[in-house]
Amino acid sequence: MTWHIASLIVRCRPEHEAAVAARLNALELTEVRGAQHGRIVVLAEGANEYELAQRFDAIRATPDVMTTDLVHHEIDTDDSETAHAQHAP
Repeated sequence: MTWHIASLIVRCRPEHEAAVAARLNALELTEVRGAQHGRIVVLAEGANEYELAQRFDAIRATPDVMTTDLVHHEIDTDDSETAHAQHAP
């Protein structure tokens, strides 16, 4: 199985930060990991590129979001889990 995980920085006006973070946390497979000065760190997940793109679109469409920047994208597979287990101490 393949799973896509991405981290993003979402920017909004500082006075809207709490409301935007709450809206983002309400989105499916999306989690706010931190927020400060109008910058919100978000993790988004999806089973494929299409689902992840849908998450990005939903984040961009969230009221009071000014910009969304992709920081990291990782594709995790069952094979990589096996490899991690083989190299674990």
